[in-house]
Amino acid sequence: MKITKNVLSISLFAFLFLVLSCSGDNDNLPEKEEPTAPVQTKHFNPPLWIQGTWHTTGTPTTRLKFTKDDIISLNDNSSLNDQINKSKTTNLIWAVEDEGASNTLYYYTLTFRPVGGGPYADNKFRVQKINDTLMFRAPDLYLIYYVKEKD
Repeated sequence: MKITKNVLSISLFAFLFLVLSCSGDNDNLPEKEEPTAPVQTKHFNPPLWIQGTWHTTGTPTTRLKFTKDDIISLNDNSSLNDQINKSKTTNLIWAVEDEGASNTLYYYTLTFRPVGGGPYADNKFRVQKINDTLMFRAPDLYLIYYVKEKD
């Protein structure tokens, strides 16, 4: 009986020690930071020779503007960087899988992947420089020519 009383006393003492040693004081915790604007990651690095505005020959005309870190469709004023960054909050993630350049070539692969896996699609973009104001793209069995506009 005396042993049971001692065990009970020790248990009660241990319980009180634990309860009293925990403090409800959270003054030392850092305050929550306000959310910031999402980081706008740059995904492209077009070479110097392609930077500027280009349009396709024939109809319908496509106008593209290549900057040092983006590709912008002037037909609908949409930035590929913006589209990729916005896709991070959707069910279809866009990503640049491959990009490369030389003195006469620029290419990248844009991949569209569903969140959680599954089948995906990709779009390969590859242009070959002919001269300073003319380049072409061969997406399938035909050629698309682009003419550089004067700045």
